[in-house]
Amino acid sequence: MARSLIGFVLGLLVVPVIAAAVLFTGHFPVQATARPPGWERRVANMALDPAIEKLAKGLEAPGVATDADLVRGMKIYREDCAGCHGDHGKPSAWGRNNFYPPTPQLAERGVHDPVPNIFVVVKYGVRYTGMAGWQDQLPDDDLWRVATFLNRIQSLPPAVQLAWSVSAPGSSGDSVSAGAR
Repeated sequence: MARSLIGFVLGLLVVPVIAAAVLFTGHFPVQATARPPGWERRVANMALDPAIEKLAKGLEAPGVATDADLVRGMKIYREDCAGCHGDHGKPSAWGRNNFYPPTPQLAERGVHDPVPNIFVVVKYGVRYTGMAGWQDQLPDDDLWRVATFLNRIQSLPPAVQLAWSVSAPGSSGDSVSAGAR
């Protein structure tokens, strides 16, 4: 019994000592261009998903799902989000390769979370990921429009899908001019 207790206590001490040695000797990768290991992604998602669900609890999207609202959400997305998260048929090389963890390519894979959860991420951002919060940048109605657009990005109504599939005005389709908003 005493040996088991000593082994347990040593185990509790050894793990933090090894972690500290890795952290404080420069062996922990800090480059934004590094690929996150699988264990780090799993641990981060285990913490992220419940935190977002807690913040989104009780939130309900206002009536912002008309075609006009979805087009408005798309235009805001193109102007403010596509540079990192990709546009229709144009993934962001910068967002995929120069962020840690890599920026999700929402235009390619869609978003399978409920609208209130997406709203929370857009409004408050996600710590340690480069995802900024837009709380003081755009009114909540526009944040709901973006969240609703992202929630429906893979099943848009025909008129909105047509607008989405057309290259954005401007240089390379990466953004919409501020006047188009």
